[in-house]
Amino acid sequence: MGSCLQKQAPEPKASAVVPSWTSPTYEDDKVHLYGDVLCPYTQGVRLALRHKGVPVKAILVIPDDLTSGSFANISPDGRFPVFDDGTQKLSGSTDAILEYMDKTFTGSPLVPTVAESWVQNPPLPIVLMTMLQHRSILVHLERFVRLVDGLASVRPEEITKDSLKRTLVGTQLRGLPKKFGRLLELMQEHAQMEERFIFAALEMADPGLSASALKDHARDLPVMNGIREDIKGVVALKQGSSDHVEALSELATRLHTLQENTVEHYHEEEREQLPLLEAAGFGTKKQDGLVGQCLAVMETSHGHLLPYLLQGLRPHEIHQYLGILQHFSKQTNSQVLLRVSQILSNADEEFLGVWKVAQERVPALAT
Repeated sequence: MGSCLQKQAPEPKASAVVPSWTSPTYEDDKVHLYGDVLCPYTQGVRLALRHKGVPVKAILVIPDDLTSGSFANISPDGRFPVFDDGTQKLSGSTDAILEYMDKTFTGSPLVPTVAESWVQNPPLPIVLMTMLQHRSILVHLERFVRLVDGLASVRPEEITKDSLKRTLVGTQLRGLPKKFGRLLELMQEHAQMEERFIFAALEMADPGLSASALKDHARDLPVMNGIREDIKGVVALKQGSSDHVEALSELATRLHTLQENTVEHYHEEEREQLPLLEAAGFGTKKQDGLVGQCLAVMETSHGHLLPYLLQGLRPHEIHQYLGILQHFSKQTNSQVLLRVSQILSNADEEFLGVWKVAQERVPALAT
């Protein structure tokens, strides 16, 4: 079977994934699995471990991060997934990993469909949609943090002596409410979608499974609203004044806290909650309905904010996201794709790049 060669963030935070139905026969930290969170082969091994009742510490990351940081040492040949139980370390070949698991671990023998389920049926549409929204939000949040950091680093004397600098900083300051407003709306609708459908589904299957994620939402919402109010104060204060400098510094600090919390929260969801949706009963047959519910709840994000959402994705990810909407449109005989085409074609000049990629990757949008 194939190898999912792609990359991980330095020093990934490990997280034990131990569903309530697993057996306590093995130590929680004994088995480690490393790989791309969207790789079907990696998820196939993960499902096989669950089938065997073996708790696993899964360190699953985004594709671009698999060859950086500590991952370069985990898999010197660059092949993933990597399976390590402390006795044997195997990489790349899921056939070899599954054969070893059958010989090593007790429990029901592995049947081909257990490991092949993620190969034949790649990530569920709602899972992929959620993860792509994570990608977009994190990219936009990083851009906004960099912008505020840059403003906070400007010395008062620079503004006093350089009129061009003062004008540029003033323009950037006035743009903060709109920039953060779009991001905040996207984040809030995304959180609402998760709470109403994804977390609700997991709670029905196993109460408490999404408790930590819900706690993160409750923690971060007031922080986001507080940042919005802080931005209003920063814009109202006189440039270069001591109050303005202090307010910008505090805003930058709060944004860094939000960014750190959001990265950790999304990574936890992708490692611990989203892969369990199918086990919770949300298989392929329910996906169109779930995507439709997502579109209804995230009406603004899939309305005038859609170009902004897609702008945070790379070309192949834009293709993936639009592919989900295209499939939903066909399966439900709806006008979703036509609406998407109209939104993108009428978007501001800022999003011309997104429209160009959309036309190239999904020709049906241009018809």
